[in-house]
Amino acid sequence: MMNYIANILTASRFLFAVGMVLAAPFSPVFWVCYLGGGVSDLLDGPVARALHIQSDVGATLDSTADLVFAAAIAVVVLRNVQLPAWLWVCAGCIAAVRLAGYGVGFIKYLTFSALHTYANKATGALIFAFPILYAALGLTASGVILCVAALFSSVEEFAITVSSPMLNRNCKGFYQKADFLATQKER
Repeated sequence: MMNYIANILTASRFLFAVGMVLAAPFSPVFWVCYLGGGVSDLLDGPVARALHIQSDVGATLDSTADLVFAAAIAVVVLRNVQLPAWLWVCAGCIAAVRLAGYGVGFIKYLTFSALHTYANKATGALIFAFPILYAALGLTASGVILCVAALFSSVEEFAITVSSPMLNRNCKGFYQKADFLATQKER
């Protein structure tokens, strides 16, 4: 059971995502699911590292759970917040870059190739914080912050995927790619 605890934490994010979509918008049940998903995301990686049970399967599961959880937040926002056209255009462009990167990754590596870069983690944190940012800053400011971060992380991941000869899901950013490639050449 201990060998699966990190993956169980990660998998719980799928349930929390479904709960958010099914719950009344911004109700107590929604917030429990929202916070539960965030806590599972914060804990799964450190638990896996502490127990020395990191795996490619766990990394893929984590990336997939992050996408599903972010999609659930998007569904709730889309159902309940009137988004301006500029935000739709930005979201479409970001999605196109992100999907192009995943497509290139699948063609090159024959697997789902989402990376755990710092920019992707920061974007995930901002997506998680979007309802709070929206309440505190309004739609325009929170939308700009999220779009800039998401565009940067998408372009960075695309550039890493296109230029890397091998998949390194734990690449922290484009700056680290050179270090990783030098280490691989020494082997």
